[in-house]
Amino acid sequence: MPRRWTLVLRDRADTARPIRPEDCHGLLNRWWPHPASEHAAPKRWAMNGWPRPLGDRLHHWTLTWLDDENPAPLDPGELVGVAQRVGDHVLEPLSVTRTFDTPYTEMLTAERGPVAVRAADVRTWTPVVMTTRDTTGERIPHIWPSPRRLFGAVHRSGGGIVGGSGAVGAVARFAPPALAAPWLEEALTGLAQVRRSALPGQEVRLAEHHHAESRTVLGWRGGLRLETLGGHRSPDTFAALLQLLELAGVGKYTAQGFGSVRVDTVTHRRSAEEVPAPRPGRTAHRVRRNPPRTVGTRAHAVAEAEEFGGTLFD
Repeated sequence: MPRRWTLVLRDRADTARPIRPEDCHGLLNRWWPHPASEHAAPKRWAMNGWPRPLGDRLHHWTLTWLDDENPAPLDPGELVGVAQRVGDHVLEPLSVTRTFDTPYTEMLTAERGPVAVRAADVRTWTPVVMTTRDTTGERIPHIWPSPRRLFGAVHRSGGGIVGGSGAVGAVARFAPPALAAPWLEEALTGLAQVRRSALPGQEVRLAEHHHAESRTVLGWRGGLRLETLGGHRSPDTFAALLQLLELAGVGKYTAQGFGSVRVDTVTHRRSAEEVPAPRPGRTAHRVRRNPPRTVGTRAHAVAEAEEFGGTLFD
């Protein structure tokens, strides 16, 4: 089942270079090895950022295992007191707290009480890597994603779901198929009612992340608000999407720590938000769509489905 752990680690190294994403990715490849056939495929885990210094040689780190059927080969809780090499650092887990442990069946079907989620503020912890293709075929950074793209993509073949990426991709890949297919249809339809807007003081901007071999990863940082217009058909579905957004991350290379986000929800009492279903034969009210905003992208850029064609550090 999807699980999340929060680790507090002590650094035993006296001097060391800053912790790099590839160092963390290498450690998790040892903890959670995968078959060679899955080398270039989306991983079963999301690295929610990199170890963040707390002071006095302490670091805070959060990890998520996404597979619902196959448990993680190693529970990080088994490593308390056992030093782990991360690049030049020697990090000893002092505590490991399981902060999420809920199967997809419960996530996608459970009643969420007397309040309904109507909006959320999404803020990035690490750069979010997304690309789009311009009219010449060149890939360029994409930094103002639509809500549909923010939640990932579902891949189909022969009329069935075969995989995906991001939040909805986690459901497509790991949730029970009989539950995943109808839930995804409802979720993806509902995303058409979700609109984004800027967060004051959290402007979305292009960000560079430098790592080994003098390479630079381009992504975006900042924050945005997601709101449902006229009430979401299923507030519980929207709430589950937001939960998955934080668990799975956003964009490419989430197994390397990119695309980690914090999601803060805004709720309302259900009794004040219930709207009667339209009667048969009546035309539903149409919401006028505003043209999509673009920030910092080239003219005539065409958005495409997120791809995982190769890995960054493997």
